[in-house]
Formats: sequence, C-alpha cells, structure tokens
Amino acid sequence: MRVKRQEKLVNVSELYCDTSATFDEMERLRLARQVLGGLFVICVGVFAAHAYWDDNQPLRQVFELLRIGALPLVTLVVSFYFPNGAADR
Repeated sequence: MRVKRQEKLVNVSELYCDTSATFDEMERLRLARQVLGGLFVICVGVFAAHAYWDDNQPLRQVFELLRIGALPLVTLVVSFYFPNGAADR
C-alpha cells in the first residue's frame, strides 16, 4: 500500500519567527518574580513548620530537600530568565 504525500499544513520557519510567542523584558521579569516569590513562600513555610514541629520525620525530609535543592533551583530559574547579556554582543 502506498501512502500519498501530503502538503505541510504549517510553515515551520514562519512559526518560530513569529514574535507573538516571545516574551518582552517586563513579562520575563514578572514571571521570574512570581516563580521566585512562590519558591520563597514555600521555603519559608516549610522552614517555619520544621522549627515548630522538629520531631516530624516527613517534614524533616521535605526540609532537607528544600535546603539542598532550593538554591540550585533558584539559580536555574534566574539564569533561565536572565541570560548572559554578553553573549548577545
């Protein structure tokens, strides 16, 4: 059985050059601020709960996860939303 060749429905080169799918700098800053603010609220809540209920083992494990993983996650978010400006020059 032979399959008929069909035409492309979307021109891929035009799709990726479409400027409506890009963020301007203020939207990028707002999104980064919201992500980092959410991470901050979660971290402060877990740290405060860990200080109040120190003997809770699941809370202690979440505390350790945030303590070890929050800083790399924050640096990853910051480096994604604020790329190196020297590379553009």
